[in-house]
Order: sequence, then structure tokens, then C-alpha cells
Amino acid sequence: MNMQSDAEHRLYQADDERCRAMLANDLDALARVLADDVIYTHSSAVVDTKEQYLQSLREGSTRYLAARRESAQVRLYGPMAIMHGHVIMQIESHGKKKDLNNLFQSVWAERDGQWLLVSWASTVIPPAAKTL
Repeated sequence: MNMQSDAEHRLYQADDERCRAMLANDLDALARVLADDVIYTHSSAVVDTKEQYLQSLREGSTRYLAARRESAQVRLYGPMAIMHGHVIMQIESHGKKKDLNNLFQSVWAERDGQWLLVSWASTVIPPAAKTL
């Protein structure tokens, strides 16, 4: 395995760990894959710092019920990486369940041999237009 494919493999592992931690509401594990300076932009356009994001999960105002990465492409730039893809999630936000069909872009930085999420942004894929 060459260095680039190894780095990409480790990046997918870090993202998988992030998803597992979100679903389990394991905030300690989630905090370990989020950079201290992460900017987390939700599909609702709400922007959180690391502490704000973890606090919303700690308080239960947001809960992840399901998450499945449908596809993703990774571009590596040395110790930085951009992942772009499609994710389907079910969340509970302020007591209401929501099904999300989103595109996402995440930026990762390799620090001390570990990939950390430094930026996340997602946007809702609009439902297909109805035809007559």
C-alpha cells in the first residue's frame, strides 16, 4: 500500500469513528476526532464551534439516530484532506425527527499522525422536481 492510499484509508477510518461516536452519543470519542478549532456548519446554516457542537449533543437538543455515507471522494494535499460526498441521516432536533439527504464537504488535518476534522459543511439535496 503506498503512502497516499494509507493516508486515505486512515482518513476514512477517522470519519467512520466520528460517525460511530455521533450515533452512540460518545462525546469523548467524538471530541478526539474534532480539532479544537473545528468549524461545524449544519445543513440548517447554524455554525458551531467544537464546544457549541458538543454542548448541543450533551444537552440532547440534537441526537443522531442514523447516518450512512452513501459516497465520498477524497483529495489529499499533504497533511490536509478534503472529503466531499453524500450522506443520509436521521436526527432528532429539539424533539422532532428529521430525515436528511445531504451533500457534505469536510476538511481534515493530520496532526501528530491523527486525522482531525477541522471543517464540516452540509447542504440539503432538494427533493426531485415533480413532473406532470
